[in-house]
Order: sequence, then C-alpha cells, then structure tokens
Amino acid sequence: MPIALIKIIEGRSPDKKRQLIESVSQAMAEILELPVDAVRVLLHEYPAGHWGRGGRLVSDIRENAPSEPPGAPT
Repeated sequence: MPIALIKIIEGRSPDKKRQLIESVSQAMAEILELPVDAVRVLLHEYPAGHWGRGGRLVSDIRENAPSEPPGAPT
C-alpha cells in the first residue's frame, strides 16, 4: 500500500484538497499498476507562521505582499 505524504500551508478549500488527493491517487495507482483503493494520501497542513521560505516566515512574507492570497503556493 503506497502512501503519499503532502505538506502544504493551510488555507486551500476542501474542493482543492479533494482534487489534489484524487489526482495524486490516480497518478500513483496508474504508475504503480495498483487499484486506486490501495493508495493512501495524507495531507499535513501548516499555518503560514510555521513555514519558512528564503529564511523568512511565510506569514511575514505575506504581510509585506498583500497581493498574495492566503492559499497561494509558497
């Protein structure tokens, strides 16, 4: 049973997370030639204050760039 661990910053909609889990599951099942029910996907969501990019907290980066929406990739 393959398991995908995906770590993202919180803020994405339930629909986006459903799409992500479905797409990853389908891809893994196809590539590994397994039934999709054999695939497990775990999403770990973190607050922007617990994620760093370029030596800075993403929450700090977002404060200085208000055009970046909360669910934007970082």
